Amino acid sequence: MPDDDDWVGEPPEGRHTADRANPGFWAQNQQAMTIVFFGIFVGALVVLALVLLA
Repeated sequence: MPDDDDWVGEPPEGRHTADRANPGFWAQNQQAMTIVFFGIFVGALVVLALVLLA
């Protein structure tokens, strides 16, 4: 069975090629990273509260 890493050809819709990738995006955008992780943390607290109170 072929591995996705070995896949070649036209990328499916919504995928980006390696030349468009920016591996340092999160290192350059500390504020965005902080907002994303804070949102995940708040979301986890809400889910935990709903589970405990249900």
